[in-house]
Amino acid sequence: MRHQPHLELADCRSIAAASHLAADQHQARVSIAVVDAGGHLLLLERRDGSSPASAEAAIAKARMAALNGKPTAALEASINGERPALLQLAGLFGQPAAAMAGGLPLLQEDSCLGAIGVSGMTPEIDSSIATAGVKGLGS
Repeated sequence: MRHQPHLELADCRSIAAASHLAADQHQARVSIAVVDAGGHLLLLERRDGSSPASAEAAIAKARMAALNGKPTAALEASINGERPALLQLAGLFGQPAAAMAGGLPLLQEDSCLGAIGVSGMTPEIDSSIATAGVKGLGS
């Protein structure tokens, strides 16, 4: 039997706080979502000035990263390159999931605890903010 750690609300708040610091540096109007390993929403924060659509996109990016255990930018690159069939993944999950840059899995040892999704700015800025959030896990 394997015991798997789970994200707690305090973890989600640490991830979000680190993301907000990075977003402040970019003056970014983004939404930040944290989901568990099953892609279920644990925390959503929509920063002032961010669009309503960014909230849905952040959740969908986080869900895709959690269910695949991979960064969504890598999935997006595969779809745009040699694996367009990966577009079908979103339809298999039964809930919105997006293979767009800005979603990163939250990994601990060999386990995916969940993921963070950031949306509202460019792919580079969304990814940078998500990376800061990943670094906030455990702080």
